[in-house]
Order: sequence, then C-alpha cells, then structure tokens
Amino acid sequence: MKIFLACGMVGLFFIPRAYGQLCPGGGVNFASAATFLQSWTSGCSSGTSCTGGVEFDNRVACEPTTAMDGCAPSPSCTSATNGSDLWYKFYALGTTAAIHVIQNVSFVASIQAFSGGPACGALSEIGCVVAGGPSGGVTLNLSGLTAGNLYYFRIFGSANSASQRTGTFCFCGSTGLGSTVLAVSLTFLKAVPENNKVRLIWHTASELNSKYFEVQQSVDGNDFATIGVVRAKGSTTVPSDYSFLHANPPGGMNYYRLNEMDIDDNYHYSEIVTARINSKNTVFLYPNPVTEKLIIESSMNATIILANQAGQRLRVIRLRKGREEISVSKLPPGIYFLTADNHEIGKFNVIR
Repeated sequence: MKIFLACGMVGLFFIPRAYGQLCPGGGVNFASAATFLQSWTSGCSSGTSCTGGVEFDNRVACEPTTAMDGCAPSPSCTSATNGSDLWYKFYALGTTAAIHVIQNVSFVASIQAFSGGPACGALSEIGCVVAGGPSGGVTLNLSGLTAGNLYYFRIFGSANSASQRTGTFCFCGSTGLGSTVLAVSLTFLKAVPENNKVRLIWHTASELNSKYFEVQQSVDGNDFATIGVVRAKGSTTVPSDYSFLHANPPGGMNYYRLNEMDIDDNYHYSEIVTARINSKNTVFLYPNPVTEKLIIESSMNATIILANQAGQRLRVIRLRKGREEISVSKLPPGIYFLTADNHEIGKFNVIR
C-alpha cells in the first residue's frame, strides 16, 4: 500500500499498486485532470523558487515509460522524446493567464494548454512551451481566454535522456488560474475622479450566486484595504450596473480593485484600476508628544479612527476642516494612530 494524492481530489487515499499507475499531483489522463487549486501557490515566497509552494512529483508512477494521453493533439513545441503527462484544468479568471513551472535540476519540463472538451479528441492546443534545460523554470503565457471558461493543460518531460523526462515541479508564479467557475462576468471597471472624490463604476454581463463586492483601495498597488461593500444581484443573465463613491481618498495616485464574493464564499479579485487625486489634503498634529490636548489642523472634512499600537479602535472622530482639539488625558502613555479610509494620516505619542 502507498499513500498518493488522488488525481482531481483533495485528500489522501490508500491506492493499491495493483490498481494501476497514479500520477501524484495531476490526472493520469485528460479525463481525470486535477482542478488547479490556488492554494498550491498561495504559500510561495516568490515566483523563482518552490519555497513555500506545493511541490508535485511524477517520478513514482508515470515516468519515464508511460506514453502521453492520445486524447489531446501532439505538442507543437517539442522535438525530443516526450514522457508521460500529468493533467490539470482551470477556470480562466480573465483574458490572460500564466502557467509558470519551476522544475528540479533533472527535469526538462513542458507545458501544453488546450481549449475544448470534454470528449476525447475535442481539445485544441492554445499554447505550448518547453524548458530550455533541466533547471530554472518555464512559463506558458496564454491570451484571448474567456473569463469563466474551463481550460486544460498538461505537464510532461521532453528530453532524449530518460532521466530528464521525470522529476518534481511546482506552480509558483502562476497567475490567472481559477479553481471554480466565476460567479460574476465583469465586463467593465473604472475609477473616475470627482471633485477630490473617486467614483468606482463597474458593469457585469451576468452573475451566478454572487453575494457582494468588496471595494478595495491601495496607495501603492500592493497592500489593499476594504473601504466599502456593495451587495450583488445574486443570479441574473441581465447586465447590471454598479457604483461606489470613495468620499475621502488621499492625494496622489489611488489604486482600486473589487473582491467578488459568491454565496459559497469563493472569491476573485478584479483587475486593478487607478485614479489620481490632485488635491493637497493635509493633516497636522501638535504638540507631539502630547499630555492633555491634541490639536489637529486639517484641510478636509473626514471621519478618522483613533487606535492604539495593538490596532484596537478606541474612538471615532468626526473631523471638520480647520482646527480641532482632542482630549487625550485619559489615554495611557504610548503611541497612537489616526487613520482615514484604512490609511494612516498621523501618529502621536502620549506622555505623562
């Protein structure tokens, strides 16, 4: 008895060797393609190594003698001897995707992707690439995809040396590969500046069991915070329009995206859009350090949150344009933060 990761399933199963070959981490053929799981890449520390990512192994059962699945067209990108394939499938999260494979030093990895199916012989190649050698990585960039559609790909070794047709690999650095059908078909998203505010506008062509949209904003395009929630339509084939007003965006470039949630709590991030705010909104805090009263001078009206170093929200302050005095006499000594729309606008030190 051996323990393998059963193709297309999440979990461990005891598979007798007499039942035939099993390819850990993928399907033994097109019909048993394993669904690509985003968790395989969520722990990756980078897209240049497998550190933290899920590593797959096709050495045990499949390589180097098993023939490739004949249900699919022969790969157009290889010229050497091809080893057996491991099959995967994914739902496109947008019009593009990148399948990035990092292979071990003894494996010349190849990737071939397909549209079509589900019948044997119904696949069409949409991309094919082979690694330049038995180390590093290889990427297959796909374009012209239809968001929400199901696609297939296979990983196999391609080399004259049998030892280079087998090995381990991971998918760190891959993007655009979804595990479930999208709840929302998003056709348009735009951020429009409006008098020192930003209005987010988006349209959907259809929705299936959608629950809500989280509107997220960032000042650097990397770290996003939720600034609002908009209820979705649920299930509809009728085009729908949505909007959200960001009332107090910081000056400079603002980055926005949607987190689309469905009723099963599956989620998908939209593309990122930007809007620049040219206003010079400023907030000055003094004295700092402070003992009794903190003076805040602001060029804008805003709702701000007072929090301690542990991130606990202590007070909500309705800030008016101009000069405000805030009593801090009851706060224990320490560092405190003021935030607006989940962004720090100032910090001060209370002393006694």
